Amino acid sequence: MQLIPTAGFDKKLFIISGDYVFYPYNGERRFVGRFKYSKSPFTKAKFLKELIANHTVEGYFSQVSPHGNKAPLDILREKNEDWYFDIIEAFCGKDARKFLNGPA
Repeated sequence: MQLIPTAGFDKKLFIISGDYVFYPYNGERRFVGRFKYSKSPFTKAKFLKELIANHTVEGYFSQVSPHGNKAPLDILREKNEDWYFDIIEAFCGKDARKFLNGPA
């Protein structure tokens, strides 16, 4: 069995076009995410920092739509729930895990 090398994201290769972010992958300009809400707790900067730190290009694009079936934020949340809930809690000032998951 041959292992396929995985590469991390290179910050210099992101293509920003208004609210949209793209990244070159397999000869295509692939969609990374859209950031249209200025009051969202998940800013473009926070999203990209987490993406670069904890995800590979191959892993991300195998999961994100249209070739995968997940939304960009769902992919980051599933891999690092602490990052996700820390941002929600900082934004809301509450224990987001209890609020989003309901009472125990």
